[in-house]
Amino acid sequence: MKTIQTIVDEMKKVLSEVHSQQYHQLVELLQQDRRFFFTGEGRSGFIMKAVAMRMMHAEKEVYVVGETITPAIRNGDVLIVLSGSGTTSSSVHSATQASKSGATVFLVTADEDVLGTAPFLQGLVLPAATKSKKHAHRKTIQPLGNQFDQAAHLLLDAAIIDAIEGTSYDSLKDNHANLE
Repeated sequence: MKTIQTIVDEMKKVLSEVHSQQYHQLVELLQQDRRFFFTGEGRSGFIMKAVAMRMMHAEKEVYVVGETITPAIRNGDVLIVLSGSGTTSSSVHSATQASKSGATVFLVTADEDVLGTAPFLQGLVLPAATKSKKHAHRKTIQPLGNQFDQAAHLLLDAAIIDAIEGTSYDSLKDNHANLE
């Protein structure tokens, strides 16, 4: 039980340090009626699939980069990238292509130095530990990028909840999978 409490305390600390302006920018972006594309590598990719699923429940048009049914991104679309370092080659490539296509690119990262540089002109800093040694000073009992990925999931779920405020439970449930 001590480990669980320590992890919960870590999450509270990390999430309390998120800049409210960056968070509100993300919420406002998620409220828009646009096509949303999500990407991340490894565990971050799994988190982005969960986020995309919840956005679909909220009747947004969503895609996950790399899936066979994902169409070309185009002007007016949104790409949301989850990358602790902000330098993952596939994420940078996707963001660069999206930017060239006229899409809005929004990065959720632990590295504040990456924000504001092409292709990551918009984003949010999530001050959590990652597997990168650059972030080793951030305290955690968790291995590798666990703290970043867990905090990202909580943060993105909260942003969606804020973005879809007023949407009924029944409306969300109507879009939930029913083929099982």
